[in-house]
Amino acid sequence: MAAPVDDVNELRAQFNELKNKLQEISQRILELRSNRDSANGEVKRLSAELRALREQYMQAKQVYSEKASRKKELYEALTRKKEERARSLEELRAARELLRRAINEYRALQNFLGVKKYDEEEIRAKLEQLEWQYQTMTLPPEVEKIVVNKIRSLESIYVNLKHLNELKLKINELRDKIVALRNTLNKLNEELKGLLAEYLKVKEEVAAIRAQRDELRQRMKEVYEQREKIREIANSYHQQLVALLAEERRLREELERVAILLKAKELSRHIEERRKLLYGKAMEALAKYQRGEPITLEEFKILMEFNLIQPGGSPSGQR
Repeated sequence: MAAPVDDVNELRAQFNELKNKLQEISQRILELRSNRDSANGEVKRLSAELRALREQYMQAKQVYSEKASRKKELYEALTRKKEERARSLEELRAARELLRRAINEYRALQNFLGVKKYDEEEIRAKLEQLEWQYQTMTLPPEVEKIVVNKIRSLESIYVNLKHLNELKLKINELRDKIVALRNTLNKLNEELKGLLAEYLKVKEEVAAIRAQRDELRQRMKEVYEQREKIREIANSYHQQLVALLAEERRLREELERVAILLKAKELSRHIEERRKLLYGKAMEALAKYQRGEPITLEEFKILMEFNLIQPGGSPSGQR
């Protein structure tokens, strides 16, 4: 007769064990849900940071493209200016060489003509007069020879004097050209100086924005990797949470089943104990009845419940 009690105690122990397990799992679920939500919050924060970094990166990339394009334009402008300056330098060198030669030739002619000053128009007029005289007049051979020699001498002087004047004009033109070329070179040097200063400034800006762009790209990579790592952790928490929720549901169902069984067992034990108690009272009432002693209505009902007396029986002295 001890088995029902043992069954109840075993079920109660099982119920308490399941209840404790359920409490532990519920606590673990709260922790996992908190950890998962915290990880998901960090994923959202990192995603927002990644979006902001990506926007900054695109802006830096755009600025870098513009600066790099400007740097290329300045480099090409510098190249053109340097080529222009090189051409001007070569032209200046050639002009100086021509000037040197013209001056040397001019000095040589001056030495050839001597220290006497000649007037080109005067020499030309004398030459024309002698040529007219030679062509229109009949001269004695001796005079004719003198005139011819004089004409030849004047022609030589005239040609050299004319060339000397041409050289003088050329020298002046070359000097003016050299001055102009020097001015051009000075202007080109100033322009080159300005272009170079701007080029170096833009070059530094390009290097700075490139470093910023690369730093942003590296930071994006780090944030992305960090986010994905935390996302994996969040997913792991979620998978554990799903498994625990399923286990919690299973335990609740098992706890409910055990609770029903326990309640049924306790009720059965209570009924059995009551029946035992009533059976003892019934045996006492039956003994009284058999002895002819009066029994109460309650005792009579108990005897009827256990079929210890026929329904038609009328115990003597029944109240």
